Amino acid sequence: MAKQPSTLYDTPELYDLLSDGVPGDLAYFSALAKKAHKVLELGAGTGRVTIAMARAGAQVTGLEVAPMMLEAAGEKAEKESKDVRKRIKLIEGDMRAFKLKAKFPLIVIPFRAFQHLHDTVEQRQCLQSCRDHMTGASRLVINLFDPNLRILAENVGPNATAVRKVGEVVVDGGRVVAYASRVACPEEQRFEEQWTYEKFDDQGRSLWRRARRIKLRYFFRYEMEHLFELCGLEVEKLEGGFTGQPYSHGSEQIWTVRRA
Repeated sequence: MAKQPSTLYDTPELYDLLSDGVPGDLAYFSALAKKAHKVLELGAGTGRVTIAMARAGAQVTGLEVAPMMLEAAGEKAEKESKDVRKRIKLIEGDMRAFKLKAKFPLIVIPFRAFQHLHDTVEQRQCLQSCRDHMTGASRLVINLFDPNLRILAENVGPNATAVRKVGEVVVDGGRVVAYASRVACPEEQRFEEQWTYEKFDDQGRSLWRRARRIKLRYFFRYEMEHLFELCGLEVEKLEGGFTGQPYSHGSEQIWTVRRA
């Protein structure tokens, strides 16, 4: 069997270089967590949102399927104060099928994590698992990007697979530059990106180069509404940004839903 290409989630040190979330998301989720006191986060990754919510005073359970990402989150948590550390519980698990012996007043799926579920079976499994861990007073908050039709059109155009620079960061001993190319599958509403990271020293000489891949599914507004309804959930609100912006085409999708 051919070896599968490495994903970005196999190398948390690369993931953390440029995956710093959506502007305002840490403050938004921290405020929700402070009010709820007890939170379940799905797709906790390397703990960026998990730790922020714990710093806000909430008891946070972080569920993550990638062992190396979870290990990185644990290492970060160990650097926090004793009070913050004791409010963090990290669990290796799959958001499509989890069974925890608890209900949570707040469940969050930040920063596109739900978009790693590529078919409706997986998506419904996740939402139904969330519902099983909610009471009538609980809320589920999910952040997605809203598909921009102009960008989607470019993804199937003649230059769709062109390599583009997506970021650059200064690190010890030089800088890391990231490039990405994208292959889109519009009929399945998904795309796959190949990210290449290259580190250069102060003289511009290449020190190493690493390639990683990432697959994401995108969701349209009314598609999500139907998914929620199928899973026994109802929409309380849809926001277009983390500072209260109304939803509009190409904005964020920030869904707050409850049990129907």
